[in-house]
Amino acid sequence: MIPSRPPAADVTPRPTGAHLRRARRVTAVGLLAATLVLGGCGSDDGDKADSTAPGTASSTTAAGSTTTAAGGSTSSSEPASQSDVTVYFVRDEKIAATTRSVTGVGIGAAALEAVIAGPNEVESGIGFSNAVPAGTEVLGVNIADGVATVDLSAGFESGGGSLSMQLRVAQVVATLTQFDTVSSVTIRIDGKEVDGIGGEGVPATDLDRLDIEDVTPAILLLSPTPGATITSPLRISGTSNTFEATYQYEVLDENGKVIASGFDTATSGTGTRGTFEAEIDLDGHIGDTTVVLFESSAKDGSRINEVEIPIDVVGGL
Repeated sequence: MIPSRPPAADVTPRPTGAHLRRARRVTAVGLLAATLVLGGCGSDDGDKADSTAPGTASSTTAAGSTTTAAGGSTSSSEPASQSDVTVYFVRDEKIAATTRSVTGVGIGAAALEAVIAGPNEVESGIGFSNAVPAGTEVLGVNIADGVATVDLSAGFESGGGSLSMQLRVAQVVATLTQFDTVSSVTIRIDGKEVDGIGGEGVPATDLDRLDIEDVTPAILLLSPTPGATITSPLRISGTSNTFEATYQYEVLDENGKVIASGFDTATSGTGTRGTFEAEIDLDGHIGDTTVVLFESSAKDGSRINEVEIPIDVVGGL
C-alpha cells in the first residue's frame, strides 16, 4: 500500500496541500512547485549507496571531490544548490508555516535544521515559537518506500508536557511530508526505535498529515509567509478545514485600513481538510501590509480561527 521507492536523488516538494494525506486515504492537491533534491535518502540498515552519514549531507573525499548523500559526486568548485522549503513552528498551540532558503543536497535534513534553529525576529514578533528543544541534533534522515526515518538526538524528548511533545512531532512530520517521496515519518532517538516520544508516549511511527490534524490550525496559510516581500496582485494559498469550506480574507494597510476583502472556498471542508488559493488585487497599494484570514462562526457570525501575517508590498502590475 506504500508507493514504490522513487530514485533517491529526485525529490520534489508536493504542490500545495498534496502531502495532507497518503494516496491510500484521500486525494490531495497542490503545495509547492519548486523541484528539490532531498539528500539523506537511503535504507535504514545503511547498506545502500545513498545512505546519509549521521548529521551530514555530504563528505569530502581525499581527491577533493564532494560525495553527495545520494552517492554521486560533483566537483568541489561547483556551487551548492539553494532551495526554498516550508518549515513549521508553533503559534497559538498549533503548527504554523514559514519558509527558509537552504543550501546543499541534504534538503530534508537541512529543513529540519532550520526548524531546530527556530523562528526569526519577525516570526517571533507575531507569536511564533518552537516546541523542538534547542540543541536537538539531526543524526540522520533516510527514506525508503515512502517512509522518512528521522534519527534525532535524545534532546528532542527533553522538557515539556503532552501538548509540547505533540507539537514538536507535528513540526517534524509537517516539514518532511512536503516532499513527494515522503508519505509518512518515523522518528528514532539516538538510533533506537521508540514506542513513543516523551513520558506521554506521543506516537512516533508511520505518521502522516492526518495524524497531526489535531494540532493543525483550521486555516493554515502557506503563502505568503511572515515578512515576505511581494508584488501586487497578492496571491494566497494554504489549507483549511472550515464550515462549508468557506473562509474570508482582509488585506490591511499600515494604518489598519481595509484595502481589500472578500471570501472564497477551499476544495473541501466541514471535517475534511482542503486546499485554497486566491489572487487579490491591491489597487496600487504598496508598503507594510497585513493579510488576515478567518472564518465566520456559524453560530453567531463572530470571527473565529483568525490568522494574521505581516508582509511588505513593493509594487504592482
